[in-house]
Amino acid sequence: MNLKIRLYIIVTLLALGLGVALIKAGFLQLVRGSALKELAERQYSRVTHYSSFRGDIVDRQGRLLATSVGVHSLYAEPRRMNRPDQVAKTLKHAMPSLTNAQLERLSSDRSFVWLARRLDPNISRRIEDLKLDGIGVSQEEQRFYPNHGLLGQTLGFVTIDGQSLGGVERAFERYLKPKSWSALSLQDARNRPIRSYLAPNSEDLWGDQITLTIDRNVQFVAEEVLAQTVRAHGAKGGWAIVMKPKTGEILALANVPLINPNKHEKNSIAKRNNAISRTGEPGSTFKMVTFATAYDLGLIHPEEKIYCEKGKWDLGYMVIKDIIAKEYLTPEEIFKYSSNIGTYKIAQRIGKDKFYEAIKRFGYGELPGLNLLEEARGYVSKPETWGLARFANVSFGYGIMASSLQMALMVSTIANGGVRVPPKILKNIQRANGEVYNPLPEYRPVRVLSEQAAQAMTQIMVSDTESGTGKRAAIAGVKVAGKTGTAEKLSESGRYAKHLNLSSFAGFAPADNPQIVALVTIDEPRGVAFGGYVAAPAWREIVEAALIQEGSVL
Repeated sequence: MNLKIRLYIIVTLLALGLGVALIKAGFLQLVRGSALKELAERQYSRVTHYSSFRGDIVDRQGRLLATSVGVHSLYAEPRRMNRPDQVAKTLKHAMPSLTNAQLERLSSDRSFVWLARRLDPNISRRIEDLKLDGIGVSQEEQRFYPNHGLLGQTLGFVTIDGQSLGGVERAFERYLKPKSWSALSLQDARNRPIRSYLAPNSEDLWGDQITLTIDRNVQFVAEEVLAQTVRAHGAKGGWAIVMKPKTGEILALANVPLINPNKHEKNSIAKRNNAISRTGEPGSTFKMVTFATAYDLGLIHPEEKIYCEKGKWDLGYMVIKDIIAKEYLTPEEIFKYSSNIGTYKIAQRIGKDKFYEAIKRFGYGELPGLNLLEEARGYVSKPETWGLARFANVSFGYGIMASSLQMALMVSTIANGGVRVPPKILKNIQRANGEVYNPLPEYRPVRVLSEQAAQAMTQIMVSDTESGTGKRAAIAGVKVAGKTGTAEKLSESGRYAKHLNLSSFAGFAPADNPQIVALVTIDEPRGVAFGGYVAAPAWREIVEAALIQEGSVL
């Protein structure tokens, strides 16, 4: 074979080889290029995700209510393991509590699996010292409530995976949640770092701190007194609200039985924040709306006498009864003796439409505005649907659905000279850099009653605690204004049951310069269930403590 032919063959083969190489290169570049590039990047680069801890929740004095602590958790990267069986044996020896099911995860084809969460620091340190291939210990966040059950239903809680459930935790999630940051690092074939990009300062990633209007000391007393009262009367439970009438700040939202957010109780009933979420017929405490409206419209006079039918009034369509049988009573006496008959006769002067308008002005049937998801709206039917029986019932607290927070706001409006100030539980929010802000809109106070009507109401509320049904709420040396309430609950048959009651007391002190408004409700007390007997003494203890804490009097 001559030289030319050989050269031709060599050139042809080279051309064919080059063509194949070009085709292969083109295929790799155009068809599999993205996948191969991604594979290469995974081999020499790693994205590190940075995050910090959830923001703290503190009370009005900066005392800790909820915080986050770092805990260690054990994880595995099965795809990086050469001998998962050997790793499993070593791990089992170092941590005998690991189950077979947990260790079987090492043989999976996954890139990441959790083996155990919330480890004892000594165990996590022992495992780290083993330097096992594909095994790591990471720091996770655990939500911690240092006061255990204190304010439990209002705070809500956070799951092991960082999901907020209920209360302040859920309502202010967007502010409490920590920020996140991702950074790229380069590594060699043995996973040793070559270059790392700048990681953020962990403090800059912290969630914002929430400061509540709650006073931890007042909250503690409210819960203790409630628990004692529930035990003493064999009751199902109880709740209380303590607030400042001039600002609408909530000092305590207490619910009994208590729950401990650290333990995540499964009892959904116990988790319920009855103070703001539960609605029911308020009973006699609602008579304050009837009397306040009548005073505001100038329809009753202090010296007049109203015939109260000797405690029983048969209207044909219903029979209204009073606990204390009386004939002629002044408006103050009707209020003091809690006469249903006298109250309805006053409501008749107001009329359905004007009475309904007053009820709505007080905020019934509307969200109170505390900005917690559990807040209840309640329900008030339109006056055109009221028959004579419904109108009578509404006048003394039946036939309407209201929350305890709505009732407390009504009392606060009277205490504040007839001006309704929306409630608030958020004092402010503070960023990690110290900046303080409040993202919630400012609601303007609304005048509901004339100042004269509010003063008249205060006077008859004082008479109730001095010589009426609310005598047990009286505080030595302090004028107290208030009203008792005893509402019958519906039984399973749909009828009112005399043995199922909500016993309550609502009021404010000092009556001549209101600093504290409070409402106490006891659910299904056994035996004597009158609000003046069951709830009024608890109200007195709670308000005494709140006045001392606020430095008002005593």
